[in-house]
Amino acid sequence: MTGVLIGVAIWLAVALLVAVVLGRVSQRADSEELGSTLSWDTDEINETVEHDQ
Repeated sequence: MTGVLIGVAIWLAVALLVAVVLGRVSQRADSEELGSTLSWDTDEINETVEHDQ
C-alpha cells in the first residue's frame, strides 16, 4: 500500500512538472511568435476597423 502512495505522489509530481513546463513553453511561444505583447483590446479594434453596415 505504501508503494502505491509513493507511486501516486511521484506521478503527481511529474504531472505538475510537465504542466509547468508546457505552460511556460506556450506562454513564451505566444509572446514571441504570435505577438501577444500587442494590445488586443477588442473595443479599440472595433473602433479602428471600418465595418460595412
